[in-house]
Amino acid sequence: MSQFRFALLLHFLSCAAVAHAAEELTIPEIQGAGHESPYLRSLVRTQGVITHVARDSFYIFDAVGDGDDATSDAILVRRPRHGYSVGDLVIVEGQVDERPPFGDNVLPITSIRNAVVQLQSSGNEVEPVIVGLFGRMPPTETVYAPFAEGNPNVSGMAFYESLEGALLRLERPVVVGPTNQFGEFFVVAEVGQQATGMNSLGGISLTPGDQNPEIIQIQLRGSLANDSKFQVGIGDTFEFLQGILSYDRGLYELILIEAGEVSENPRPRHSIELSDITDSQLTIASYNVQNLDPIIEALERVPDADEIDDDIADGVFSGIATHIVQDLGSPDIVALQEVQDSDGAEFSAEVSADLTLKTLLETIADAGGPQYESASFDPEDDAVGGQPGGNIQVAFLYNPERVALVPGSLETIEAPAFVRSRLPLAASFEFANTIVNIVNVHFSSKGGSDPLYGTVQPPSDRSLLQRTDQARAVRSYLRELSGSGVDQPTVVLGDFNSFWFEAPLLLLSGGVPNGKNLTIEQSALERVSYSFQGNSQALDHVVVFLNGEQSAELRALHVNSVQPDSERISDHDPKLVILSFDQ
Repeated sequence: MSQFRFALLLHFLSCAAVAHAAEELTIPEIQGAGHESPYLRSLVRTQGVITHVARDSFYIFDAVGDGDDATSDAILVRRPRHGYSVGDLVIVEGQVDERPPFGDNVLPITSIRNAVVQLQSSGNEVEPVIVGLFGRMPPTETVYAPFAEGNPNVSGMAFYESLEGALLRLERPVVVGPTNQFGEFFVVAEVGQQATGMNSLGGISLTPGDQNPEIIQIQLRGSLANDSKFQVGIGDTFEFLQGILSYDRGLYELILIEAGEVSENPRPRHSIELSDITDSQLTIASYNVQNLDPIIEALERVPDADEIDDDIADGVFSGIATHIVQDLGSPDIVALQEVQDSDGAEFSAEVSADLTLKTLLETIADAGGPQYESASFDPEDDAVGGQPGGNIQVAFLYNPERVALVPGSLETIEAPAFVRSRLPLAASFEFANTIVNIVNVHFSSKGGSDPLYGTVQPPSDRSLLQRTDQARAVRSYLRELSGSGVDQPTVVLGDFNSFWFEAPLLLLSGGVPNGKNLTIEQSALERVSYSFQGNSQALDHVVVFLNGEQSAELRALHVNSVQPDSERISDHDPKLVILSFDQ
């Protein structure tokens, strides 16, 4: 080989070595102040102490940091079957990666992949970042602030991004969202002392302009997921919770490692005042009974075993009966949502809910309630959404000793807006020589909407336009009633899957006819019938159309939304409306 060729080869090898040499950086430098690392796809070399391990990854923490709250001092390292332990000080060399977890429109997680790891020492301790009055506190109103995108003091998204992968200790967290079937619950630090929107139930309420970014999801894994200590409800408090801040399915979460003592909120059985209700008043309840069915589904007739349940043995029927008889005082009329057909989630041609309703009527009677009768319409098979095979529908229960169903009045409201959704069920009842019109609704689900902490900001509500059109269809029906639904008292109630400040409710409570959403008469922070991702909220409403001689009052029974999944009967709270007629 000539000297020239040899020199040229050395030059190329030298350039290649320089091109592929890992850059020495601290973890905060790799993380940067945004959602994406400024060193994406670069080869880097850094070091830190391992704070948490999984089978194919671990987290490392830079105990020195850079003193900048906008940059995280921790990072995820992806290394299959690594064999390292918490407390190991390691040098890591690999490529910076931004990999989104499962889900649509989700944020990426900064990590180092294809890592080569060198152990330096073991048994090192790391002090957690304190989230509390004597540490850092999240913003309380705004999830995403385009005018201050990277400011962790203003934007909830920026706050959690600045702690990505860090070992956190939450001081005195209070539960604002009960434990669900996925091993998750939701808290705010310092018993909500600096939170906005705390309600009398111990939770935190969703209101216009306040997305409650102070809520943190707690993720239970391994043995913790089966520990009864963590079957918590709204208002329960912990001494502390410690874990790693991660991100999954559009939410930041704390992967729990350690917890202090829990103090249970006594949560006495919630009750509503019934003693002041007289026989001259008409009582109507609304209750979403969450996929109620009377059978144990056969495995060969459902997609997988998760679709099988036993609402009788699990006490769901008896629990609903107790709520109706004891807690709601056996209302004259009960509007039900999410009643499944008689073979539940089984894939079949069955669409009738006769057996489901018959079982519920018998259970109510056994609990000391009246001999209710039921009224419903069978839906078209697999055309209404909800659990596949379940054919959920709305239905009425009514006490024939108190009210009479007007013959021929039972009908559904049909419109293009109800494609793949439940048709509202309308009926007229006679009470004390007065005809009362009732419309029972279950509008389209919010499911499939953009995640709160996602790439689309503000998050879009997938079904809002459809629900608004559904409200228009109901309003058109009301306009066709005699006297535009004003001469005769009219009630529209059920699961609207909409907040009180959203278009569907505003449309029904304004214009012609002009209704009143009774939810508005409650304090803004007490408008609660449901809990989702830690936010207490009202999805169930009662809109009334009355004249000057009639009045209505709404009372909410908080027996489900405050409870962990393991203890509740449904995911919705029932509501009771009391109609008074001047004689």
